Amino acid sequence: MKYLRLIAIMGLLLSIFSCGQKNKNSKIVDQPVTKSVENISATEDQKERRAFSEKICKANGIPIYKNPNALFVGAEKDVYLRTKDEVVDRALALLYLGLKSEGLEQVHLDKMSKDFKISSKLTPEEKAYTFSKNPTEQQKINANWRYEGLHVLLWSLGYIDELVYPNKMCNVADDVKIIYQLGYEKFREASKLRSKKEILDQADLILRLNWACVNARVKNEKAPGGLNSSVIYERHYALNWLIKYLNQDWDDVSTDT
Repeated sequence: MKYLRLIAIMGLLLSIFSCGQKNKNSKIVDQPVTKSVENISATEDQKERRAFSEKICKANGIPIYKNPNALFVGAEKDVYLRTKDEVVDRALALLYLGLKSEGLEQVHLDKMSKDFKISSKLTPEEKAYTFSKNPTEQQKINANWRYEGLHVLLWSLGYIDELVYPNKMCNVADDVKIIYQLGYEKFREASKLRSKKEILDQADLILRLNWACVNARVKNEKAPGGLNSSVIYERHYALNWLIKYLNQDWDDVSTDT
């Protein structure tokens, strides 16, 4: 019976995604243009990471930040990642928010909240959206785009093999299925946080891709290399949270470039 209920729920979710996900509104992100610290004494791992990221950028026709002494993620010795349990809790919260934004019926949302212990995992801003009787359209759009952050977190927990080139949105139905098929306890138990190096490699790359998107926006140009700037922003947000950039809580994460 439990398996049949799971099939029914997945069928409902898939029908929602097939109607709405492809037509998701673009997220309007007015990122402040920040000036990088211009004279960083980079460590060897920072230099190697940058060189690898820049090869990817060049291969896809994406501009490179010219100053060799600026625009780095933290050195490996200085970065402390979020714990596995923190990442698991955040992934579950983002899943819930995404499903709510899709218009999943309240009875199913309530069941998920109970089964996955969601209420204790929501941030103040997320609670404001979750319990609002009349959430704004922008709140719904923002919550829907958090699926991209969920995708990053599932990658960081070992459920997705790689973060592919960010020129299109992730397959939400596949990501939802991962969590629902495992259930609360098995999802947590089977999660294995990737190495600091792997996560920093992605954080460095996304920093450079986001810089290129912001630079294009300032010049009133399209994002280079076919990049989806909204996907880039959400990945940057999630990765900065993972590496504890400025030690900021989820609601306050900066995506400085």
